[in-house]
Amino acid sequence: MKQAEWQRSQQARVESLLSGVPFFNEVSRDDADQRALLLAGTRILEAAPGEVVIRAGAEASGLYFLLRGELWVLGEGTPPPVVYRVSPGEVFGALSLLQATPRSATLKVAEKVAEGDRAKPAVLARLSFADFDEPRVALFSLATRLALFHMLVHQIRWAVEVQRLAAPDAELEAALRKIPVYQGEKETAQELAALREQARELAALLCRWNDHPRAGPAMT
Repeated sequence: MKQAEWQRSQQARVESLLSGVPFFNEVSRDDADQRALLLAGTRILEAAPGEVVIRAGAEASGLYFLLRGELWVLGEGTPPPVVYRVSPGEVFGALSLLQATPRSATLKVAEKVAEGDRAKPAVLARLSFADFDEPRVALFSLATRLALFHMLVHQIRWAVEVQRLAAPDAELEAALRKIPVYQGEKETAQELAALREQARELAALLCRWNDHPRAGPAMT
């Protein structure tokens, strides 16, 4: 991957691409200063068809959003099968960040979109997860960090529900019911702490469900 050479010179293009991601839209709508800070902290990356963007076993630090193109999540085997397809607007790379573990899967840009057709390059946005997650170094406001963790909790819980339907399991369903949902005062540091913990517990549960013999494809 390489940083897009046009990121600084074509601001309208950058903002148009990011408009396809609800998280960026929410921050842009609610706070102009946070919007500027978010844009400054976002790296726009380009990757060619077939290029690996995340490699299993690598150290995790960045949270990614796919803006254009398609990514393949590869499973085990020779050749490795495509077990999941990431579409524009999706976030990926969250599970290893939340659990502080190496990347669990390899992702590469799709090599073709239809029989005989070669895929287009992918365009991605990368954020440093520590800028949102570590209290001592977090650059963003409480509202922006809440927006990010609300998004992560929502998407991981959705992925858990998909796996629950595909692979019912009494033990895993009992573990899901034990994950608390925050009921306290909104827009507070307490809510952020609860969301961070909820996201981590859901990520751990999703990884367990992904390993279920009957599980379907899921987010990474």
